[in-house]
Amino acid sequence: MKFNKEMGQVFLTENSYIKKIIDSLDVEGKDVLEVGPGRGEITRHLINKVNSLFCVELDTRLVTILEKHFSFYDNFKVITGDILKIDLSVFKKRLVLVGNVPYYISNQLIKCLINQRAWVERAYFTFQREFAGKLCAKAGDKSYSFLSCYVQYFCRAKIIFEIPNTAFRPRPKVDSSFVQMDFLKAPPYEVKDEKLFFKLIRTAFAGRRKKLINALNPAYDKELLSEAAKNTGLDLGIRPDSFPLEGYCKITNYLTLRV
Repeated sequence: MKFNKEMGQVFLTENSYIKKIIDSLDVEGKDVLEVGPGRGEITRHLINKVNSLFCVELDTRLVTILEKHFSFYDNFKVITGDILKIDLSVFKKRLVLVGNVPYYISNQLIKCLINQRAWVERAYFTFQREFAGKLCAKAGDKSYSFLSCYVQYFCRAKIIFEIPNTAFRPRPKVDSSFVQMDFLKAPPYEVKDEKLFFKLIRTAFAGRRKKLINALNPAYDKELLSEAAKNTGLDLGIRPDSFPLEGYCKITNYLTLRV
């Protein structure tokens, strides 16, 4: 079968990495949604472990292959569609998501999952290594960014292991990382105004080479920011990529009462 370049298809074919993925998954007795199952390399290992397995596949050729191999299982259902357009509430249960997705939809997928997080318990995905680094980066790391803060406000993210590009067919130009994201029932820190919170972080990282107080000015009055630093005990003289998520939450809460 020919690969579809427009769909960004790459298939994990190295058995040792397929085994590492399977061994990393906590899916026993869970309701699982596999995204982009391809020809079923991981599906065949999941089917006897999970309570129910829903597979979302956009390529109709692959849907035919999946139906041929797995449709006789009572706990299996394949859905022809785009994961970015699927309403997860239709499953009426919290799901564990597993997938190897085209790199170009990674950012959209993260937003999609966060927007529908009420229906997501955990997610395991293979992402481009650079993107995975941003998801999991902490303050002070080179990859720490708006995306890091955005994701970690809603879930705990960690890289489980790296996957070289040689493990895929066709071979992509970049290496990958297998990532686990545990979605939180509540954010790790209280934020009184989430809209202001995300605006503040985006403003901060737009000036990531500046001191934080300068990056936030003139969007926020410098005198007010100095007052916020004094009253919260936070150092706004460091750069945005060294300022922790908790700090952004505290500054937001202070400013919420004054802007």
